[in-house]
Amino acid sequence: MKIDPNRPAFGPPNLAAVLPSVAPGGPRGTGDRASSGWPGGPVVTGAEGQAVRRLQVRGRAGIWEVIQDDRFYGHYMGYQAAFDAAEAAAMAIVANGGAADLRFKQVQAHQGVGGPAGGSGGPISAMRTMEFRAGSAPVVR
Repeated sequence: MKIDPNRPAFGPPNLAAVLPSVAPGGPRGTGDRASSGWPGGPVVTGAEGQAVRRLQVRGRAGIWEVIQDDRFYGHYMGYQAAFDAAEAAAMAIVANGGAADLRFKQVQAHQGVGGPAGGSGGPISAMRTMEFRAGSAPVVR
């Protein structure tokens, strides 16, 4: 077996041939991602008609990860580090003329009925979205 040092360690040497089309309107110009089987589902567009980039912060087994447009972006050892990285990525997208939505879990302390001894007392988490648009401050929904 001959090893080529110029070839990527994983995957075919020419990734452009195997990646799906990322042109606006879905694969091969079908115009509708939802009906064409595109894995990202329907495209959300901003006021200017451009696609809104999606970022998500989620944690698994003590490792926090950031996902951008349903693709891996990075692993982080803490929630705040992951959130800061996702926020910086969203701001970079806006600086380049785009728009971004950042989804994250907001954990709130919860007291059960009757105080700490009488209820569940565990944290409640709610999924929130922070919208980053050009010309305005980020909006949390």
